[in-house]
Amino acid sequence: MSLSTDALPRLAGPRGIAELSELMARAHAENRTVAVFGGGTAFDDHPPASTPGLLIDLTSIAEVADQSGDTIRAGAGTRISALTGFAAQSGQEILADLPRDRIDAGATLGGMIATAATGPRCLRRPRLAETVESVTVIAADGTIARTADGLHPDLGRRALPRLITGSWGTRAIIAEAEIRLTERPETQRFVWIPGTEAACDLLTARRVPDAVVIERPAGSPAATVVLIEGETDDVEEEAGHLVDRVPGATPCAEPEWWGRRARLAATIELSVAPSFIPTLIDAVDRLETTIGYPLQLRGSATGSFELGVGAPDSEPGVATRVVLEHLRSFGLHFIAARLIHAPASVWDEVDAWGPQPGRQGLVELKSLVDPRGILAPGRGIAGV
Repeated sequence: MSLSTDALPRLAGPRGIAELSELMARAHAENRTVAVFGGGTAFDDHPPASTPGLLIDLTSIAEVADQSGDTIRAGAGTRISALTGFAAQSGQEILADLPRDRIDAGATLGGMIATAATGPRCLRRPRLAETVESVTVIAADGTIARTADGLHPDLGRRALPRLITGSWGTRAIIAEAEIRLTERPETQRFVWIPGTEAACDLLTARRVPDAVVIERPAGSPAATVVLIEGETDDVEEEAGHLVDRVPGATPCAEPEWWGRRARLAATIELSVAPSFIPTLIDAVDRLETTIGYPLQLRGSATGSFELGVGAPDSEPGVATRVVLEHLRSFGLHFIAARLIHAPASVWDEVDAWGPQPGRQGLVELKSLVDPRGILAPGRGIAGV
């Protein structure tokens, strides 16, 4: 098919950056809305988008272009599992920790960056946005950009990777990216600790663990799971020290839920002051009893949590609204709560985003890079 002469399709799988650029230029000229997908592992996150005028499958842009030292460059449609296998050949792994359930489901490099995905090992590792060394994107009008001023002259002082990471495809389409690698740890050890009292103290320990995760299964007490990784002798010594020092601490195998998101019928993302975590857990216990729906809480002791609401076969709209309103009543200083995953019907029943103090800035940025609003309208943070 010749893109320049044939009618623009509803679904396209470009074979390279140039073809993707041409597709976007055509869509822009025809004022068509555009959405992209890779592994589709985040399609159910954020409000459901209206059917786009052009849906672009990026899995055809999947070439691993280069590995040089501590970075790897690849097409946006490259599966993270493939990159992980490629890096493992030289004893390396992706530096940022990423959610294992999405990797297993076929998540792509572009999708992970666009959604700012993160896993539990965030205490001693940088976030994904900090590990994206460079990125090539296609602007709303089809322009190929490798710097922020390629999207708009007023953005010349902004770093393009940070501008694009977490934008949910609303500012530009990721075509290719270079990310940092690190040496794979020699050993990993897990330690289970009853309750959550020790969690905050571990964040300021003499040797901060690689992950401190709080898990409260539905209907069960919360517990803390700690990960220590590195050279074998150091890891064994630190794990032994932790078991000796913390009451109830016990070595354990890797939990089956490790690195996986809390996913029930609906999922709420929470940002909590670490000192407020005990109050959060008490609130979840009371809410579960009050509304009669199972609630599953999982997240880092740094204060980033996911709260799953309801059994998978339930209709959790009312329960989700009650939970959101109650948690927001504590105020943004203590808890920020927003809906990130739910059946389509639930989004219309709740205030998904809640207070968003920075929303106007996001709207202004969107108007700069996509003045016609054709890129994934409504899919960005705060519904931008």
